[in-house]
Amino acid sequence: MPLPTSRAKEFWTRWKILHIRQLSETGRATNELWLPEAERTGRALDQLYLKRAETPERAVVADTTIRFAAGSPLKLSSPMYLGDMSFGALSGVPNAAIAKAADLTGIMAGTGEGGLLKEVAECSRITVQWASARFGVDANSLSKGQAVVIKIGQGAKPGIGGHLPGVKVTTPISETRRIPVGTDAISPAPHHDIYSIEDLGQRILGLKEATRKPVFVKVGATNYIPYIASGVARMGAAGIIIDGAGAGTGAAPSVVKNNVGVPIELAIASVDSILRREGLRENFTVIAAGRVSTPEDSLKLIALGADITSVGTGALLAIGCLMVHKCHLGFCPAILTNKISDSPVRTLSMDQSVTWLANMVRGWTEEMKLIMELMGVSKLEDLRSRRDLLFHNGSLNSETLKILGVEAKQQGGGSPSAAPSRAPPRGANLWDPARSTALWELSGTTGKSPGEAQISSMGSIGPPFVEAPSRLSDWVVTDGAQVTRPSIDPYREEIEIVNYLAQGRIRLAAPFFFTHLPESVPDNVRTIFARTASAMGLLYDDSTGRLSGGKYPGRVIAPGRASSLGSIITAVDLRGHLSGAPVPREGNGKQGALYLRVPSSAKALEWIRSNIQGLEGFQGFLLDEDDEESDLQLELSVSKLDRDLIEKDVRWRFDILAEGNMVRGSEDIVKLVAMGADCVGFGKAALIAVGFEDDQEIVIEMQKLADHLENLVVAFIKDIKLLAGAAGMSSVASSLVGNREILRTVGLDPAIRKELGIKPAGAA
Repeated sequence: MPLPTSRAKEFWTRWKILHIRQLSETGRATNELWLPEAERTGRALDQLYLKRAETPERAVVADTTIRFAAGSPLKLSSPMYLGDMSFGALSGVPNAAIAKAADLTGIMAGTGEGGLLKEVAECSRITVQWASARFGVDANSLSKGQAVVIKIGQGAKPGIGGHLPGVKVTTPISETRRIPVGTDAISPAPHHDIYSIEDLGQRILGLKEATRKPVFVKVGATNYIPYIASGVARMGAAGIIIDGAGAGTGAAPSVVKNNVGVPIELAIASVDSILRREGLRENFTVIAAGRVSTPEDSLKLIALGADITSVGTGALLAIGCLMVHKCHLGFCPAILTNKISDSPVRTLSMDQSVTWLANMVRGWTEEMKLIMELMGVSKLEDLRSRRDLLFHNGSLNSETLKILGVEAKQQGGGSPSAAPSRAPPRGANLWDPARSTALWELSGTTGKSPGEAQISSMGSIGPPFVEAPSRLSDWVVTDGAQVTRPSIDPYREEIEIVNYLAQGRIRLAAPFFFTHLPESVPDNVRTIFARTASAMGLLYDDSTGRLSGGKYPGRVIAPGRASSLGSIITAVDLRGHLSGAPVPREGNGKQGALYLRVPSSAKALEWIRSNIQGLEGFQGFLLDEDDEESDLQLELSVSKLDRDLIEKDVRWRFDILAEGNMVRGSEDIVKLVAMGADCVGFGKAALIAVGFEDDQEIVIEMQKLADHLENLVVAFIKDIKLLAGAAGMSSVASSLVGNREILRTVGLDPAIRKELGIKPAGAA
């Protein structure tokens, strides 16, 4: 089918899709072995190049055969593994075609966690997955194929279990997975019998004893991936499948897919390094998965330390995927991920699918051989972990190069990309169409699932990998708990996001509030925000005082003047405080909490640091990014203030409230909280979500606006629980606030990273 025109920037570009299609149609190498410069994204793997031999002494004939696993007699004709995709996520024919193509070409295929189709079980070159829900797993299924894979996590949603929407659970799926028709098939986030590396060791040993087959462990690439891989090797596994951020999926919460995990190249490099350092690398197979888009990618990952690379999305593209990101809805135009019925109207051709997949494997392998010959490398063993055969184009910073193990010296290549030497401009690309659409869906302004976390499919297009970053949090990812600690399942377990301010005097239902809205917003809209804050246990910052004396003073952050007293929080502006204005203490017979409003600026932070002992009367600080004197993004000011207060041993006395109309959503909120904020205020994101545009004359029904705003609050709460649960945290207030350890930066300038106090992704 012809490719549709995409309005958004994509990782899987037209060139990459057509390149894979050409391989699948011909079974031969194309005329373009190397990724064109215009196709290279901001990820580190695209900024690396393979060295060509300058004067080879003799012609090299490349051999791509490789041993599958220690203790297994099986050899692969090519270092390729067709990725784990379950029956249900795929529509049956693709599952069988992948397995049959692996048999035909002498490689290996995964089967996912949806149980085994008869046609798949009859194939020999498959692995059988043992996942947290144990869908369709029994002794008979485990005896099939060449190995067992314990699935702990995946790159698209580390710390989150699998999710097959109920709309796709039809009778065939029900019978294979052994679950009721029409119910969501949600795998638990953790294995409830694996809560430590020792527990994992017991499962590995038990499955080896039961099946007499090699056992692999599949994990998402997250903060502690070097230590997880080391533990997996020590526990006797034959190998590990590491799935990097941005990997494909049939269905995942967008907030998790776009913000959790580290890129596969950083994970592979750090895993290979630690395994070698600890003497565990030999006889241990490392399979790299997640955004392996070309044969060149495969060879670069092998040079970084992988043995085999997994091709998942690429396999679907070979048999017709159009990359429309609607796999979870069950109406795939290419009939790959469509809902499976007893008598489908359209069925994918098995023979044609097998032919296309086998051709892709053969063409992919031929391109790898041609590149190896140009490099003067005859065997894969001579390429594995050869970082010296990689060079970069000058756009990668020294910290990233150290993690990758690549020489810092530039050795040619293309034009450098925009690696930041300072904080990026604060307004760039904040409200792109994809973000606006997501906010509309969360609020119910559009879409069919208001108040729910947005579910999407296939790979992530978010920054810093594809889209250009527009604020510092775009270079920051959060952790997914795996093996080293259990994740918390937000679908089955309670995650507490209630927060307390003013040393317990103020209870908030969530760690966010509504910030002051732009001047152009009419008072009736402001009233809706204040009313919603009051009804849902939040706060509304009425910094202008336009709602003073109104109906909802109990949940309003009021300006520090007499007419505003009686509000739950009174915020005194730093400029007024410095001018000697009297500090209000109480009003209407009730004492309110007193906060100091300061700009998000280096000057204001230094003043607080120097004068902290004289601020005993205040319960906290309100960092306002919208203040005209602000010269720091909230990420920097929050992290700096949090660490300053800790250093002065007064953090327990003061709250940090961070606010600004450039806070875009739940992911920014979680990252700012982890950097040190107790509560985060947002405004414009909510206005966009409810359909209000401050530069247009739009008549909005007030009740509908209120409903949309309440939906957004509920959806943000669910998003935050998903991110907290994925990181293994059951309480935001006690575990997330100021916990920079769950954060990692990807490609951020080291000087800025150090100011944030966050470690780089991939660092052991």
